[in-house]
Amino acid sequence: MIIKKRLIISWLFHPESLQSSDGIMLPRIANPMNYQILNEQLVELDKIRIQKPIWGLPELLTLPFEEVMYKSHRSFDKIMPELFEDFCAKEECGILLCRGDVTIVYGFGGNQLHIWYFVEQDGKSVFNFYTCNVCDSENIGVGIVNTLIADDGLFSGTLQERQKKLAFIAEFVATYVAVKRYVQVETTVVPPGKFTAIKGTPLEYIEKKKVLNQTGQEVIVMDSKWFRKIINDNDIYVRGFFRMQNKKNELGEWCKELIFVDSFVRHGYHRNAKIEDKI
Repeated sequence: MIIKKRLIISWLFHPESLQSSDGIMLPRIANPMNYQILNEQLVELDKIRIQKPIWGLPELLTLPFEEVMYKSHRSFDKIMPELFEDFCAKEECGILLCRGDVTIVYGFGGNQLHIWYFVEQDGKSVFNFYTCNVCDSENIGVGIVNTLIADDGLFSGTLQERQKKLAFIAEFVATYVAVKRYVQVETTVVPPGKFTAIKGTPLEYIEKKKVLNQTGQEVIVMDSKWFRKIINDNDIYVRGFFRMQNKKNELGEWCKELIFVDSFVRHGYHRNAKIEDKI
C-alpha cells in the first residue's frame, strides 16, 4: 500500500512556508457566492494553522479499522454527549487520511466539532466543504450553509442523502476519536520513504501488507483485528459493541474507560477470516 503525498499535510504542518499553499485549491463551482463562502472557511483554517495547534501525526485508517467505525458508530449514541463534552474540553484535533483520497481535518472546541473536508485531485488538495457540528442529546447536529449543501457541484444525491452523508462523517470522526482515546488499537508509525510492515500481520501477508509512505513525514497507521472473525451461527448472534466501564487508575481514583465487547454467539463457532490483499 502506498500513502501518496497530500499537499494539505505540508500546508498544515508548515505554516511558515508560502510554497505549501500552492497546492490548496477550491473546487470549480458555478455559484460565485458559494465559492466565496468556501474561501472564507478555508481562511479560518489558515488562521488556525498559523497558531500551530498540536495536530499529532496524520493517521491513516486501514480497511479493518474503518469497518469498526462503520459497524459500531451507533453503539456510541447513549454516551456521545459525555464523550463530546470531554473532547471539546481537551480541544482534540487531528488529521485523518481516509480511502478515496479523502483527508479530514477536525477540531473540537467550544462545544462544537469543526470539520474541513479535502479530496486529492490531480496532485492538489481540493477543499470541498466545512461543517460545524454540535451534540444534542444522543444525536450530532450538522451545521452547513444552506446554499452549499444545495450546490450540485459539491454534492450528489438528494438533499436527504446529502444530510445523511454529512451526519455520518461527523459521527464517524467523533467515534474515531473515542476509539483512539479509550480503546487499545494496533498502531504503526510509518517513516517517510520506507516500506514498513503493519504490526500483527501474518508472515505470509507481510510483503503484501507493507506500506510505503510518500507524504514526506511520519504517518500513523491505525489498524484493528476486530471484524476479522467469521461467525457461523444457527442460534443467537450478538454484535460487538462499545460501553463505558468504571475502573481505578494508578492513583486509585475512579475513572471511566471505553471498552469494546467482542461479538459473540451461542452454540456457534468462530474462525479467522482471510486477510484481504488490498486495503
